Amino acid sequence: MKENHHDCRISINIEIEFAKENERDAILNTLLPDNINFPDELSMKMSVNNKSLMINTSSTKIDTLISTINEILHHISLAKKVIKHD
Repeated sequence: MKENHHDCRISINIEIEFAKENERDAILNTLLPDNINFPDELSMKMSVNNKSLMINTSSTKIDTLISTINEILHHISLAKKVIKHD
């Protein structure tokens, strides 16, 4: 009998509020290309609400989830720096 190691799913919801909707949209468009071809244990959905970017991610592996959140926040940080210099 094969053990199922995916019986626990961890979810994290992030809401980032921006001063302007166009900044929110620019960040969303920066993240969208990375929002494909996830491994089976990982899922991510992004949406907008007013001036906020909503990111909902979950995984059956905590290390995968932590790495994903770190990568998302790093991309957002870099994108915000580029937007401020435009």
